[in-house]
Amino acid sequence: MPYVKQITIRTTLNRSLKYIVNETKTDEGWLVTGVNCATNDKLAYKQMIGNKKKHNKEEGTLGFHFIQSFKEKEITDPYISHEIGLKWAEKMFGDKYQFIISTHLDKGHYHNHIIINSVSLDGRKFNACKQSLKDAREYSDEVAKDYNLNVIPFQKDSISKSYKEWKDDKRGNSWKTQIRNDIDTVIKSSKSFEDFMVQMEQLRYTIKQGRVKYMTFKHPDMERSVRGKTLGYEYSEEKIKERIQLAEFNFTESKRKYKYRFNSKPKQNQLLEAARQYQFRRGSLAVNLILTIALLRTLTDRNATYSKQRNTKRDFKSDIEISKLSQQLKFITNQNLKSRSDLNKAVNTIEHQLREINAVIKDANKMNQKMKLAIQTIETYSKYKPIYEEVQSSTLKKMLLKKKYNAEIETSEKATNQLKKMGIQEKEFTLYSEKQQAYETKIEQLKERLDELKKKHFKLAEIEKTLTQKNQIIYKTSTRQSVIGER
Repeated sequence: MPYVKQITIRTTLNRSLKYIVNETKTDEGWLVTGVNCATNDKLAYKQMIGNKKKHNKEEGTLGFHFIQSFKEKEITDPYISHEIGLKWAEKMFGDKYQFIISTHLDKGHYHNHIIINSVSLDGRKFNACKQSLKDAREYSDEVAKDYNLNVIPFQKDSISKSYKEWKDDKRGNSWKTQIRNDIDTVIKSSKSFEDFMVQMEQLRYTIKQGRVKYMTFKHPDMERSVRGKTLGYEYSEEKIKERIQLAEFNFTESKRKYKYRFNSKPKQNQLLEAARQYQFRRGSLAVNLILTIALLRTLTDRNATYSKQRNTKRDFKSDIEISKLSQQLKFITNQNLKSRSDLNKAVNTIEHQLREINAVIKDANKMNQKMKLAIQTIETYSKYKPIYEEVQSSTLKKMLLKKKYNAEIETSEKATNQLKKMGIQEKEFTLYSEKQQAYETKIEQLKERLDELKKKHFKLAEIEKTLTQKNQIIYKTSTRQSVIGER
């Protein structure tokens, strides 16, 4: 369940870069990747400032810091976290910006840091706003879903809060919470909107309504008014009037498709009448599904007849259910599944295959990530090798060159040491690119196979659910038919 936040860097770009590449937090620097810039913080800073000077945009915001945090124990492999961060950054920034991404291991949960240059390679300024944060979170969620991670659901009618307001709300001493509670209490005892206004004034509230664009509330102990819509979706003038009217007619709000329904329930003996006329008999999976489809069609025909007689809209839920069952019947026929035992064996086989493929993908991803890091180190080594050799071969100007190219030399030496640790020799450089491509291809093939098995497993689970709940399916259909009859 990754959470993303965005921070503006106005003065301390160099310190921010130094913080995110800290070797003690990033597995000795292995979990650091630079895109269009070096992984060394000093050299990256030098390159980012150079790009600003190139486009004459040195003033203003220097960069932006994005943090992508994962739930504790949601991901067990830090290299997977880093891979998710890279894919997210690729969706968000593409190859138009200079940025460094690192994965930190120092907290109880893995989290990615991304710092980007505020100026792109083509000289455009990054537009950081609410929309950019929304885009960042949406891209993060897209990548998270590819790795079967949960995402934070978007709430359409939610109102954004500052940290202070959120903290006060959590403690129960937020003034907005107090106003919302007062409004909710008054709505319950109000017979009309005029009555609501009178009761709120009795509580010493100052309310502006009618001649203003938005209805506002001012608590007696507060200096400023607040708009109803700022308190939440349910507190605009239109929604308050609607809530008062619905309370008057004994309606309660429901989160189902039909938003409002009566509190009272119809009699159950009438709802069960149609379902009791039918019984299942033992047989194959196909026989059970064929019987269910036949019964649903009978009840659906009755439903349509009642709708026509009562001049009401027909309920097409049963038709959708019949279509779903027909697809399931076709699937078990193609898979030659004749009994519940065959169904369970098929489920167990697929679950075993899923575990095996996931294990192989996990190992392949680890190796692929190591290959990528090795290639990145090789590229860094190759890029700064000429500068390093020039400094080493010079005599009179050696000290001057060392001072001038200090960051480049430091990066080159670090890359050389890393290659020695990995046991990679210069003659093997080209082989690593080929191996990495082979791993990428193999992983994609495994993921395609994994998707096929998941779809098949889902279909089998749906069939099992249908067989377990077949009586409920008939009951619900007969319930809808009986309700139409009562109307």
